[in-house]
Amino acid sequence: MRSLCFVVLSGLLVACRQQLEVRGLYVSDGQGALVSCDERQTLLLVSDSALAENYRHIATQPHQWLFVRLRGVTETHGSIYGGSHHLLVQQILEIRPVRQGECQRVAAPVPL
Repeated sequence: MRSLCFVVLSGLLVACRQQLEVRGLYVSDGQGALVSCDERQTLLLVSDSALAENYRHIATQPHQWLFVRLRGVTETHGSIYGGSHHLLVQQILEIRPVRQGECQRVAAPVPL
């Protein structure tokens, strides 16, 4: 009963957090990583099996960056000064190869 209460309270806390939409470059090698196109030097760790599965079907090379748009909530593990930032994915809006000129702050131009 105690663990059920914990699960319900955890679910309520996640549900009450502000949802955000993130667009960026994603790579998966067991643990997924997302670099935001909009916020410089923002690295989010992503553990989502559906996103990882889509990545495996679309990526044509190992460690290939793909463009994604995701909806979810963030959480920080560890210290607020040096902890890791995670994105809990609630919806995959888009996942595809990076197009030329996309996410220029983060990625070098993609040759055609």
